[in-house]
Amino acid sequence: MLATTDQTFGELALWQSMLERYSELFVEMQSGSRIGIVSREASGILPGKHLEGLQMAMEVPMLAWQVTNGSMAARIERFAGMSSTRVDLLLVADADAMATMLDRLSGDMLTAIKRLIRRGSMMFFVFRTKAELQDAGYEDFLDSLGLAFLGACR
Repeated sequence: MLATTDQTFGELALWQSMLERYSELFVEMQSGSRIGIVSREASGILPGKHLEGLQMAMEVPMLAWQVTNGSMAARIERFAGMSSTRVDLLLVADADAMATMLDRLSGDMLTAIKRLIRRGSMMFFVFRTKAELQDAGYEDFLDSLGLAFLGACR
């Protein structure tokens, strides 16, 4: 059974409500598309470290967003490191970024995430190729974060 609350991410229902407000960004995404969020401090993923050298001493909570039946659903899962994660995109947030996101759950979350990425409080990892992300329907979501990853030309 999945937890409905977590010390790191708070109340899961608030995350689900936020995802529902942004539902138009997820309608083009393929079923099974996944985005994860983990705490930088808990995960041990730090700027400037070689990711292949990280050893997870234990599993930590990960907030997972997954497209199921045409909508994005939030759930708490376990993160045991980069090599075993099953997400397309991973956001790694420092303590200030986590606090900002929790504070913005009922506001403009995507603008907050965009700013957190730009100021370095949140790292952004991509586990799929550009073509795979495009085929999976990530364009609108990535554009909303100000990431010109897919580019304007096709």
